[in-house]
Amino acid sequence: MTNLSLGMEHLYYCNSLKKKIFIFGFLFLISFLGIGQEDMIISHSRFMQKVNPSAFGMNNINKTGVLYNSLGMVNNNRIESQYFFGTISFDNDNFSIGLDVYSLRMDNTGLSNTKPNLSYIFKIQLDNEVYFLPSVSLGFGSSRLDTGKLVFEDQLSLVSGYLQTESQDPLYGQIGSSNYMDLGASFIVHSSNYLFGGSIKHLNQPNISYNKENTDFKLPIRYAVQGGYEFDINPYDRSIMPRYSTIYAFLNASKMGDNFEIFLSQEAQLGSFSMGLNQQFRKTDSFGFTNIGLSVSVAYENFEFGALYNFPFQNPLNTTVYSPSTIEIFLTFDFSPYLRNKRGDYRRISIDNYY
Repeated sequence: MTNLSLGMEHLYYCNSLKKKIFIFGFLFLISFLGIGQEDMIISHSRFMQKVNPSAFGMNNINKTGVLYNSLGMVNNNRIESQYFFGTISFDNDNFSIGLDVYSLRMDNTGLSNTKPNLSYIFKIQLDNEVYFLPSVSLGFGSSRLDTGKLVFEDQLSLVSGYLQTESQDPLYGQIGSSNYMDLGASFIVHSSNYLFGGSIKHLNQPNISYNKENTDFKLPIRYAVQGGYEFDINPYDRSIMPRYSTIYAFLNASKMGDNFEIFLSQEAQLGSFSMGLNQQFRKTDSFGFTNIGLSVSVAYENFEFGALYNFPFQNPLNTTVYSPSTIEIFLTFDFSPYLRNKRGDYRRISIDNYY
């Protein structure tokens, strides 16, 4: 055997081992974060429909938007995901339809995940300023792990040092794709300054296993509650700040299997400009960690552009527990017929479009 062959074998073996460790480490991280087949979106307060689809129907909005998310990993690797949503209100019939599509991609491992979700939201007026929005959702998930992007040990040739095209490793044939239906339900009660909601996802507990021989790996039901309150910090229309100036506080708490997560945000809306803080706490078994982030956005009439950055965090008591950095960029367009935004009113909770 030549030194070249041995060198190539060693190189391919090391790369193979690194890829396997990275992939299984990545899958463990996904499980640890409690997101599994869930998404990695951080902007829960601004894209509330992702955690509670009833938000699609709030204030009879007609809106669309896109979001890009990038999650930092070890060795300068990143996981990229995209999110699209659109909602339209049928005012005369008291319901809204919402559609959102989430996709995740990790090119160097061949991991991809796509999930479109369709929601129906009905609207019930409880009194003059309080509305109840129940909803049901139907989604279709499709996940794939491309084994062609992996190198297994038996693909290494001891003679030539080159890779064989296919592997006989049992794991090679077991890893494939996962396709499943997903059911959910939610509700929101809100007025002109507060909201309270609850959501249940994965009611049918779909099988999401990549292993074709494993039919018992079911996605646990996710239970979540949301709350929000908006304070008017310029009630007397003083000239020192824009007329519509508010502080919006939001909470989303969810539980999925052994994983528990709390998301908090506080945002100051000063006319068309917004800036905020967010905090995340996640816990699973004996592990727990916190993320802290900053957000900013600027609106012009019906358009809004914004960004969020979550700082990385490492548990000082357990250096193996690491929460990566996250970057998000989004753009939304509100095509509601009443064009309330042209008045400079960008409040997060409102009921004026119901009338």
